[in-house]
Amino acid sequence: MSPKLALLALPLIALIAPTTVSTASTPDFGYSFAVIDSAAVGAGLTVAPDGSWAPFTEAYSPTGALVDATITLTLLDNDELPIENYPAADIWLETTLGGLVSCFGGSSPDSDTDENGQTRWVEPLHAGGCSVGETTVVFVAGSPLDSSPIELIFRSFDFNADLDVNLSDIVIFTQSIGLYHPCADYNNDGTISLVDIVRLTQGLGGNCN
Repeated sequence: MSPKLALLALPLIALIAPTTVSTASTPDFGYSFAVIDSAAVGAGLTVAPDGSWAPFTEAYSPTGALVDATITLTLLDNDELPIENYPAADIWLETTLGGLVSCFGGSSPDSDTDENGQTRWVEPLHAGGCSVGETTVVFVAGSPLDSSPIELIFRSFDFNADLDVNLSDIVIFTQSIGLYHPCADYNNDGTISLVDIVRLTQGLGGNCN
């Protein structure tokens, strides 16, 4: 083939070359999955309704050590191809008993899926409640991704899960002093201490607005 013909053939080859990104919009839950680092299994993350608290990179392990609990979701179609640009608004986190209560859109990932079909939770959630004793589940278009339960605990200054950190939450918190309450143990170190009290006061006034 002459050099000129070869150059003309290149665009045609590009057009017929198979894509590695899915053109489908429906994830296959048998292939899609969500993961966190093994060091973050069982970790606790503090959240606030106004989104002012900890990113996922600042969770606390069951031993009280700082760990990265970033959640990575990979969406694949039924041909195991990545689904690009799947909207973040159609993806969110819940916990198995409803302990995590989110503001509208407050538990969605940071962005739409990329060319690898991936999106992540790194930025702080806008949420309240407490999910001690529960596991975290990724929801996609209203359905749980049951194959990927995540052992990550959420704690909030919003004890009564009304998405407003106020005097009623302080009352509940003070009742936990002297009697260990796992939902008040923000740094996951097994004790309710001055550190936890300071964090609660810093979270006062936070809400979804």
